[in-house]
Amino acid sequence: MKIIRRFLLVVVSLVLLCVAGYSGYRVYTIQHGYSEAKQAYDKISLEYVYYDGNSTESDAEEIKNNSVAVESSPVKVDFVDLRKNLNPEICAWIWCQDTVINYPVVQHSDNEHYLNYNVNGEPNANGAIFLEASNFNDFRDTNNILHGHHMGDGSMFASLDCWQVTDYLEKHPVMYLNTPSCNYRVDLFAGFTTPVHSKAYQYEFSSLSEINAWIDWVRNESAIHLEIDLSPLDRFLTLSTCAYSYEDARTVLIGRLTPIE
Repeated sequence: MKIIRRFLLVVVSLVLLCVAGYSGYRVYTIQHGYSEAKQAYDKISLEYVYYDGNSTESDAEEIKNNSVAVESSPVKVDFVDLRKNLNPEICAWIWCQDTVINYPVVQHSDNEHYLNYNVNGEPNANGAIFLEASNFNDFRDTNNILHGHHMGDGSMFASLDCWQVTDYLEKHPVMYLNTPSCNYRVDLFAGFTTPVHSKAYQYEFSSLSEINAWIDWVRNESAIHLEIDLSPLDRFLTLSTCAYSYEDARTVLIGRLTPIE
């Protein structure tokens, strides 16, 4: 009987060691993936992006209050070399001052692709920030949708959670979206949790009245409120990531696209 007990104790101990070892390996691979992704995006940013140090939080506050007009993006991107040397599917760069939002944007014919590959085309659980496959890659649609993972280290689009509080929105009311053909100021005005197939992801509209109805719906759904004048002739940017409050939930942050130099 003692021999059986000892044998069972050894087996249980081995099983526990295997579980602990596998758990440690999983933690290591996840953390390593985070580190690899950060290094890759930092390297891309250093090589292909220039940041204008004159842009400050006070500028963003003045923008919010409509007291100044921004004539140029504080971010300059070398799209020619970026596409030639890195990835021809890069279609934009998204940036927000004093946040982790500072990423190239890609687009593939299959939305699943960049869930599992980074902007370098390498397998990575962080994936990449990507434009909805059904959108035009020059952001001409009424609603242009960007997808990104909700990563445990706060990278990619995990920080969209921060904008679900009006105070944070008021401190970070503006993003910038640069494209090869035009740069945009993104004036943020709405954010909320929504089902994966909700109206937040509508990008085709049959009339101006339908767009107006969509704008009203977005504002009614929003957990945050920043009043800006909107028109059915405007174009919009919807940033989307996973949420965990219920099955197939998503966190979205929506802003108006305003062309600038």
